[in-house]
Amino acid sequence: MLERQLAMNAETWNALRGHGVTEETDLRLDFSYDAPTRAAGDKLAQLLREETDYDVADPRPSGSSFVVTGTTQETKVSLDILNQWVDWMYAAGRQCDSCEFDGWGAQVPPKM
Repeated sequence: MLERQLAMNAETWNALRGHGVTEETDLRLDFSYDAPTRAAGDKLAQLLREETDYDVADPRPSGSSFVVTGTTQETKVSLDILNQWVDWMYAAGRQCDSCEFDGWGAQVPPKM
């Protein structure tokens, strides 16, 4: 799963660059996790709130599991930074009762 997320980083970074994003562009990254239970989702949301300055929503039901979503503060990123961040996000989910990091996205800022 982690290897797949890291491979997707390269594709997404290339797409962002194609829309004019550079390593000097401020981006807010949206992310989501799948949590097997409400308790696991609560544990993950608490960890993310304690360890980061991200805006994290409370877990919400999604089929037979729960979804935890959030958004980072604006930050400059590169492919290397994204890979380190995804590695950390993946590990954070795994330490919270096997929550699965489901990916991230970013809105391209309007051109000035």
